[in-house]
Amino acid sequence: MMKSILIILGCILAFNCHSQKKKDPQLIGKWGGVLEFTKDGQFRQHLGEGKMQNTIESTFDVQNNKIISVDRDTKETSESQYSIKNDTLTILYEGMENKYIRLK
Repeated sequence: MMKSILIILGCILAFNCHSQKKKDPQLIGKWGGVLEFTKDGQFRQHLGEGKMQNTIESTFDVQNNKIISVDRDTKETSESQYSIKNDTLTILYEGMENKYIRLK
């Protein structure tokens, strides 16, 4: 009896862990020359231009229509809601909405 309870509990935990953290295949790619999401969970933000360009590197997961990113250097976590319609990514972060077009 105890063994079957542990097996059921293990399956529930495995399912919950799997369903919470995932990569949205629609999100993978480059957006507007500013954002880049990779299949292996890397997230890059390219800020500024020319010699002033800076790239912030993070890792990301997707949960409940939110992008949860962790900055590689500072380990700071940030959350933003997102939606994708056609080739437009809309991100809502701290009350500000930004739209990005997928680069082909």
